[in-house]
Amino acid sequence: MKKLLSFILLFAIVSMSCKFLTPQEEDVTPPPPTAEPIDVPPALDFSGINTLDDIKPKLAEMGGAPCEGQEELTCVTLQVPLNQFDAASTETIDVVFGVLPATGERYGMFIQAFPGGPGGEGISSAYWNYFDESVLEHYDIVYYDQRGMGLSSELACPKTYAADFTSYLIESDTAGLEGIDTPEEQEELVNDTEKYVNDCVAEIGIDPAKLAFYGTDSVAEDIEDFRAAIGDEKFWIYGVSYGTAVSQTYAYAYPDRLAGVILDGTIDMTVSGEQGSLNQEKAFDKVLVAVLNACNADELCSADMDGEDAVKVYDDFAAKVSQDPIAYTFPLPNDKTVKGTFTFNALEYTTSYQMYSLSGRMLFLKALAAAKHGDLTPMLRLMYDNADIDPATFEYLGDPTFSDTMFLSVLCTDDTFFTGTPEERIAQSIEAGQASNGTVPRLDGSVYTGVSCAFWPSSPKEAVQRQPLVLEGVPVFVLNAKLDPATPFEDGKAVFEHLDNGYHLYGEGGIHSIFGWGNSCPDDYVTDFLVDGTLPSEREIVCDEWAETVNAYVPNPPQTLSEAGSLLDAFTSIDDNLFYLPDFYYSDASEEESVGCNLGGTFTFGPSDGSQIPYKFDKCSLIKGLAMTGTGSFNLDTGEMTFIVDVSGDKTGSLTYVYNYSTGDVSLTGEYGGETIDQ
Repeated sequence: MKKLLSFILLFAIVSMSCKFLTPQEEDVTPPPPTAEPIDVPPALDFSGINTLDDIKPKLAEMGGAPCEGQEELTCVTLQVPLNQFDAASTETIDVVFGVLPATGERYGMFIQAFPGGPGGEGISSAYWNYFDESVLEHYDIVYYDQRGMGLSSELACPKTYAADFTSYLIESDTAGLEGIDTPEEQEELVNDTEKYVNDCVAEIGIDPAKLAFYGTDSVAEDIEDFRAAIGDEKFWIYGVSYGTAVSQTYAYAYPDRLAGVILDGTIDMTVSGEQGSLNQEKAFDKVLVAVLNACNADELCSADMDGEDAVKVYDDFAAKVSQDPIAYTFPLPNDKTVKGTFTFNALEYTTSYQMYSLSGRMLFLKALAAAKHGDLTPMLRLMYDNADIDPATFEYLGDPTFSDTMFLSVLCTDDTFFTGTPEERIAQSIEAGQASNGTVPRLDGSVYTGVSCAFWPSSPKEAVQRQPLVLEGVPVFVLNAKLDPATPFEDGKAVFEHLDNGYHLYGEGGIHSIFGWGNSCPDDYVTDFLVDGTLPSEREIVCDEWAETVNAYVPNPPQTLSEAGSLLDAFTSIDDNLFYLPDFYYSDASEEESVGCNLGGTFTFGPSDGSQIPYKFDKCSLIKGLAMTGTGSFNLDTGEMTFIVDVSGDKTGSLTYVYNYSTGDVSLTGEYGGETIDQ
């Protein structure tokens, strides 16, 4: 159990760009007020906040040019002090901002403290389709790559991280309980972590003392430098996940420069590093149990679990994998396979990532149900996708929009974990971790971050303490969800309760970050504030649209044709489950991609031409006794799915399947086993 580093770095990671790779959540009418009305000031007057009628000439003056890969954005490079807090320091670095100028009358800048992590790049992952057109009309939407990431003087140790991460995924705990509970394991953890930090810093190639200048406090100063360069008196800021730390850090330093703040998936800056990790462990466990209980309440999901308590199914599976990792054979395209071993580490990593979204939770339940019936392939698909691992080689591919290196560096620069000498902090981290040994509580281990931070060169020598954010007079929206696994609900509520002019919009269920999914709450409240200056009539509002725990369950394919019922039912199930293949579901289909079907053969999709996604099948089988060879497509304009295939297996034939997602009309025609089919 020496490679916990890779797992503990998972928890705060979230990239908002994943939102539009999955379907929108359901729209519901706005909820009624949940509290007595308050005295709301008249619509705020935004005049005088901006100094420019049009930002484009200013960007041109600053050397702006289209951002590579994001041509609609104009990128400008600021040369800023490496040490933002020493006026005598002359060393500088480059920080890049990307701007989408307002299309109409300009109100000012709306800066996106957008990346999750820390570690997420803002420019390469920027998108703006979720904004109301009125916001795009009146605001310059500003993104940035914070120092040390992407276009902004990148620091990275990819080789060191890749080696550590892949070994973590395949490693098994063979001593004591699951976790770091024996003296030998604890010694190994300390030695391996020290080696990792030393190797990573050496690979970065920077003077270790300079890592102290890459924390969130420096990022806030870079944003202030950009504001000053543009010349606006004030601006609005949106922070999501780790971006809420950036937003609050800026607010501590420059409260008079903010016209409004939206915090989404909110971090409590007053909580210590170790307490934040422990809070997060509890939140992940809470969400997982809620998802499993939601399966129990869903007839289709419960049936796929054979009527067993889903919590028990998960715990039994976790215990089994912990005691005896599962040797597997995974299907690749063209009837090739690859062998591997599925470990408890891989299970926890996969489970944790799937807790971030309603659709991800449903896909996890499908994978768990399949694993219960001996089919590990769906769980492996999720593991490979979440971990960015090449199934054929087990090579770590990484996410080009995320810095694994800067995740740890910023985390350890911003906060201490426990107090005392490095040795004392390590001992306290290990002691706190002992409460999490075993397979329950689930999804734990992040408190061991303290071991890594004890070795990181820029870790503060004294405990970091911050006062609650008040931000007198500035409207602050705190967006929150009770089933947020990464930034616990209680932490966001604590931030709201100290604000001078705060508004708490939250869901009784929900996910990590709730703005921009097309739901009227909170989206309409945020838009009304930005465009009209109007504030909610209640301090706390429950967003009924975010009451759900998990998306409606889609059953796994029947094992045989006889279990399917009709042939049409079999094809409908195949259609559903091809759609929910992680390789397809999370893809933008911009390139051709092939995946191995569960029971053999190949499914190929893409590239999309903007109006449809083409399919090819080569003996693709998801149900025993039925393999498809042929073509198909999904029409993005009409919502029509079509398969034109020859089938083999129990019987042979030629069939055309058509399903229209817009109307619900479905048909299956052709010939099968010598009989005419018209269903």
